Amino acid sequence: MCGIAGIILKQNNSFDLKETVTAMSQAIAHRGPDGEGFIFASESEVVPYNRENISFKRKDLAYIPTQNFQLSTNNFQLAFAHRRLSIIDLSESGYQPMCTPDKKLWITFNGEIYNYIELKKELQTSGHNFVSESDTEVILQAYRAWGFDCVKRFNGMWSFCIYDLNKQICFASRDRLGVKPFYYINRNDVFAFASEQKAFVKSGLLKAKYNQRAVHSYLVNGLLETETNNFFEGVEELSPGHNLIYSLQSKELKTETYYRIGIDQRHESLSDKQLIEEIEKRLYNAVKLRLRSDVEVGACLSGGIDSSAIVGLMYKILERSNYCFTSVFRNETMNEEKFADIVAKNTKAKHVKIEPTFEGFIKELDALVYSQDVPIWDTSTYAQFKVMELAKQNNIKVVIDGQGADELFAGYHHHYVAKWNNLFLQGQNIEMIRDIKASKKTIDGPFVFFAKEKIKQKRNVNTSVLQHFFKDDFLGSNEVYNSATYFDSVNEQLIHDIETTRLKTFLKCEDRCGMWHSVESRTPFSDDVELIDFMFSFNGNRKIKDGISKYLLREAAKNVLPNEIYSRYDKKGFETPMKKWVTELKTQMTDEIKAANFDFLNTTSLDKINLDSSAQLKLFFKLFILSRWQKVFAG
Repeated sequence: MCGIAGIILKQNNSFDLKETVTAMSQAIAHRGPDGEGFIFASESEVVPYNRENISFKRKDLAYIPTQNFQLSTNNFQLAFAHRRLSIIDLSESGYQPMCTPDKKLWITFNGEIYNYIELKKELQTSGHNFVSESDTEVILQAYRAWGFDCVKRFNGMWSFCIYDLNKQICFASRDRLGVKPFYYINRNDVFAFASEQKAFVKSGLLKAKYNQRAVHSYLVNGLLETETNNFFEGVEELSPGHNLIYSLQSKELKTETYYRIGIDQRHESLSDKQLIEEIEKRLYNAVKLRLRSDVEVGACLSGGIDSSAIVGLMYKILERSNYCFTSVFRNETMNEEKFADIVAKNTKAKHVKIEPTFEGFIKELDALVYSQDVPIWDTSTYAQFKVMELAKQNNIKVVIDGQGADELFAGYHHHYVAKWNNLFLQGQNIEMIRDIKASKKTIDGPFVFFAKEKIKQKRNVNTSVLQHFFKDDFLGSNEVYNSATYFDSVNEQLIHDIETTRLKTFLKCEDRCGMWHSVESRTPFSDDVELIDFMFSFNGNRKIKDGISKYLLREAAKNVLPNEIYSRYDKKGFETPMKKWVTELKTQMTDEIKAANFDFLNTTSLDKINLDSSAQLKLFFKLFILSRWQKVFAG
């Protein structure tokens, strides 16, 4: 897990290549405190550089720097930077940017290819030689063997850029669901990429200014970074499951899709028992692969079924205890401490807890906003931020987290609506009524809930709130979506959550919270391709059974779950006492929002804010965070 950056000059630029790429590297130093590396390249040569006078022992490796930054770089048109967080192959042979022995392929890479051992053996059999024990080198040799299609062979999370000296192209790729970030700018004078948007701002490549369409999407539609146009004006995002190819000769850039989740029925004939057995095998293997590390691996533990299943599997695979980190809110209704304690006791875990406070939130708010690059939704991001800090304080560089389980196994209330819609569409009305009734285990008043959601689906209930806060020209500048969007298929609803509304944003927070504290977060539910593909190979209705959500995950992990967790049917998120905190901050928040001078806002509406309204509370918080974002990034 690392930070990557790069820049290609398209013409004679006024800015200094060395100075710019160095500033980009420094902006993302938190992503990789264990080392820093650079290369500078022309059409005919590539030279690794060392900003510090470090003496390396492995001078036999082509990518180890032998010269420092004192040399001139005026004749180079390309530069890569890499910030290293040492996880696999801690030796100098894991240094980046890395190259093949002939110096024709160079890479800067962020992520983990978990099946690198198997791929390495396959490549060795076909004649490829290796000089390191890293997964980075496997990517290079896989690219040499299979070209752009190499990424289809990877199981893991990644964003990388390869400079192919012979072809004079840069080949970049991002993992299937977007666990690892990749942002870029493409102007007449320069192409540049980085793990985080702040690298472009801090290097002077652009000034921080928000994209008006993105702000509308964030405030009005409750969506963030769902399009390639970024929150920062002038920045693009490489979409999950996409490759990017940039030609240094023609200066043309193109992107192509290499992966989309496909829905099929190839495993529909399996019985529930057979499905559960297949899921259990894949889940076990997914966690086992993500335990591959040359440093200790811990876990984030909330007390819910997702993280509890991971912790239980880790204990079963490792046959020993490990660190578990939990955010708690004592004396609050959302506190799940007792469930996390049960799991920790059951696995003999070294259980460490943190209780985020209102005072801490205020003190660290600017750092939180800066770490995320783009605005946050609510205060739950702060809880995640503190859990990752806790891991760092206990010298744990890798954690496994349960992000993505709800989107694979149907864990949210709106997934029930999709199932009931499907049953009604299929004419299975009796089954639909029976299923609604059974769901009271999880949903209070399920019949009333279903009726309300169907009404919301036909009419945007937030319209009056939006009209109260925003000027008409702003509201009409882009389409206003209804957040109550329901499909007639559970699997289609889940893919919508993954690709459009939920998971991508959650994964962004996961990455930024972890990497700000130099902690790698591994998410088997979000990047294990074998598990993901299997979960969309049968009727999604089977993921909810007898009113119980995530039925298949619950049964597949039954042998590693304490009964108290297995029998839990309530749904709680990773929450903080947001309303209480916002109420205490109300006056300050109002003042800061007004001081931001948003030209799209009816500022008088702030004086009449009703924090008992969930919609107004959330919108008020987002406006406050946007005002802080403007202050932190744009000054």
